[in-house]
Amino acid sequence: MEQSTPQSKDGQASAPDEQNQLLLEQLQEDEQKGPIVDTASSTRHGCIGAIVTGMILSLFCLISGTYLLVAEREKLGVTVSLSSSGKEALSLAVNVVLALCTDGMMFVHSVSLRWALYREKRLEFNTNIRLFTSSKEFGPNRWYINMIALLCLILSYAASSVLFVAAETKLQNGYFTMINATALVALGLGLIGQSLIGIWCLVTSHKRIPTWSSNPLNSALAVLQKGDLTHRPGRCMQPVHQRHASNQPTNPTKRQGNMFSVHSKVRYILGIMWALAFLAIAWPTAIALVLKAHADKSKSWDVTEDAQCFEFGFHWSPIPYGCHINEVNMALSPDLNNGMKYNSDYSYGSQLVLCVLFVCLIQTGQTIVLHCLELLVNLSRDENVWRQAYSEKKEASGTQRATNPFYAAVSSWENIVQFIAKAVMHWIIGQSLIPSFVWYDSTEYLYDSEGLVPYYHYGIFFEMHYARLLVYAILAVFLAAFGTYLAFKRPRGYQPVALGHLQTLIDLIDDWKTNRDGRMWWGDKTGSGDSEVRHAGTCCEKEELGPILSSYNYAGRWLA
Repeated sequence: MEQSTPQSKDGQASAPDEQNQLLLEQLQEDEQKGPIVDTASSTRHGCIGAIVTGMILSLFCLISGTYLLVAEREKLGVTVSLSSSGKEALSLAVNVVLALCTDGMMFVHSVSLRWALYREKRLEFNTNIRLFTSSKEFGPNRWYINMIALLCLILSYAASSVLFVAAETKLQNGYFTMINATALVALGLGLIGQSLIGIWCLVTSHKRIPTWSSNPLNSALAVLQKGDLTHRPGRCMQPVHQRHASNQPTNPTKRQGNMFSVHSKVRYILGIMWALAFLAIAWPTAIALVLKAHADKSKSWDVTEDAQCFEFGFHWSPIPYGCHINEVNMALSPDLNNGMKYNSDYSYGSQLVLCVLFVCLIQTGQTIVLHCLELLVNLSRDENVWRQAYSEKKEASGTQRATNPFYAAVSSWENIVQFIAKAVMHWIIGQSLIPSFVWYDSTEYLYDSEGLVPYYHYGIFFEMHYARLLVYAILAVFLAAFGTYLAFKRPRGYQPVALGHLQTLIDLIDDWKTNRDGRMWWGDKTGSGDSEVRHAGTCCEKEELGPILSSYNYAGRWLA
């Protein structure tokens, strides 16, 4: 009996080591053979469908636009009977379809970037800022292709803003809406450029992408099974903010860190978002001040009742004259702005091209801001996927590795806000900066200093409405506030924050198995034993996990 006691003690002392060894072997087996990675082939098929749709739309725009340019050489467009409200509704519909199409096509570009960075040993987060993160080796994601993709995106939205324009025929007092053939061709060029980049990604990376899923858990599992990243024991309570710290027992915290302190690009994104908001506020303010200054100047020399006045008002419809005037006109020809000539120095076709290029310049900042916002939204989305695994009251539904991308998008309020912002903000700037074509038929004449002479085209003007621009400014401020909220949001609960950081997710997940519904949970796995250093991890059975105990340190079985 005296000899059996130390053997029993030795046996008890070695039991945890044997258990740890078995669990470690099981984890290694899971890494090598473990759960099958969801390749998300249906997502790939959806991407192909989006590219085909984009190609069809681009060809339609190019063919119809070219036909109108040839068939309608005087107008370079076709007139339609459409009310102002009908034109606004149709323009909004075009922007919604455009946002859906470009998002679908460029999702391929995002997936190819993720795995191009992986092959270059540079993949850290599941989400990357697509057009400002380049691959060093993979062609479709090189920096100059990213710039081409950005230009095509800007061109697409700029063309949609000047696709339906107000046109006016002098002398006959004709007012109508015209479909701008030049903008139609520009829209086709923007779409076909993005679709060709998407096709390039599909063809060259077809067998080099392990999964088309955007789910961070699925991406982490794919990297884990390829052996490039491995589970690091003893880090079951260390969040992404401690990714460079050594393994150590960690006390759970009730509030987690934010993405602003983790991702270096977030601060730059917030900077340009608030810069856009400032410019958006300055724009209508400047127009209102110009109108007021013009009215004050008029009063200084005209003391009659005909003197101009200015009263600030929130009128959506354009008011070109009177005290409630709310628009300023700007011609593309400098001489027309100065009132020196009746006719533009530039040809009608040149003005149409300048019209598209001018709106491209206006849309550039907004397009970049909305694209950068995707990083904040997707980081938040990745974190939400992970946080479905834990609830202190055991009410968590469980997180899934295989998710339907469409359902994931429509079920995320951040994604919905982002999509609405894309469609509405591009639309509202098109309604605030309205191109107006003022032209003469070949049979019309105008008196000048030389007598009765024909004038074929007068010029193209932009009508800037400060009331509509004020709505745009409010939306820009809201967008910047939304991005700021995402950047500084600190998730509640003891579950460590990951933000889609692949190594952190691999450290936090020690069991990749899921139940029949494809779900798994995270929680305390120490059991009923009283240990000073406890272990947290994942399991496919919610009942086997306990709540996190804030009074204990956690480090994982291997370190404990």
